Amino acid sequence: MNEGQQLGKYRIIKPLGQGGEGRVYLAEDESLGRYVAVKRLWEKEKQRGEQSKESGERDRERGERDGESGEQDGGERIKAEAVFLRDLRHPMLPVVYELLYEDGWFLVMEYIEGISLHNYIEKQGSVGEAQARLWAAALLDVLDYLHSRETPVIYRDLKPDNIMVCRGGNLKLVDFGAAGLRSFGEEDGAHMAFSAGFAAPEQRGEDGLGVRADERSDLYAFGKTLYYMVTGTVSGTSPDTSFPASYYNPLLSEELEEIIDRCTRETPETRYQVAGEVMRDLCRGGGRRKGRRGRGFVRHIEKQICLTDFYRL
Repeated sequence: MNEGQQLGKYRIIKPLGQGGEGRVYLAEDESLGRYVAVKRLWEKEKQRGEQSKESGERDRERGERDGESGEQDGGERIKAEAVFLRDLRHPMLPVVYELLYEDGWFLVMEYIEGISLHNYIEKQGSVGEAQARLWAAALLDVLDYLHSRETPVIYRDLKPDNIMVCRGGNLKLVDFGAAGLRSFGEEDGAHMAFSAGFAAPEQRGEDGLGVRADERSDLYAFGKTLYYMVTGTVSGTSPDTSFPASYYNPLLSEELEEIIDRCTRETPETRYQVAGEVMRDLCRGGGRRKGRRGRGFVRHIEKQICLTDFYRL
């Protein structure tokens, strides 16, 4: 879509970004005089249908099947997912205004002004533990809200790029393109989009049991995101290429490092099972500032300062 193009009552201003499920534009709602985010959905399906028509007979048959029944089924799925997004109400979630069709599906949502957590950390550096605990509690609260619904919502793509830091310092969780209802299930042989460094092993299909995701997958990504907050680094995708958070942040409390470790264990059964368990441990350790390792590091630094002052005499 081009700048100035009309989409019903919305005037496209500029593109904001593109993800695996569609492209997002900044637009103006001319009837209400407000900015909105317009996300174009299902572009890959249209492209796949066009490519199928250009292939052989078998591909043409598949293209017809995907273009007719597939497009209809895809449209119904988009509507179903838009309905559950519309009904979500949480301070950290953008409001969904409407779903419309005009040569493609468009989801119109609240425009969130701010900077992604990824860009924030890149510019400002890692945050202190006190700030990380506040943001971690906010993320756990929204995950608990999603997971505790009558039909649980699995976000499936929690990462710093999908978390916005707003002007007041509060967070917003955006881009529900990968989210799904637990009742939708996973199809045999399905491929799930994932973000390297944040997606759980079961989302990458690395355990031999197929591609799947549940609440514990979101908690794995939460742990990786918390690691990024306090280190400014994306940890490796396997234990052999990962360093503990204290390697980058020696002042980090042992309690917080233990939370990160338990969230990011390879097998789902050994992780926290629900967000409430993580919140419990996060609050329980909030009063203890630094563990023995942190105090030892401080004494080490103080010793170096004293030696430096001595040699200057």
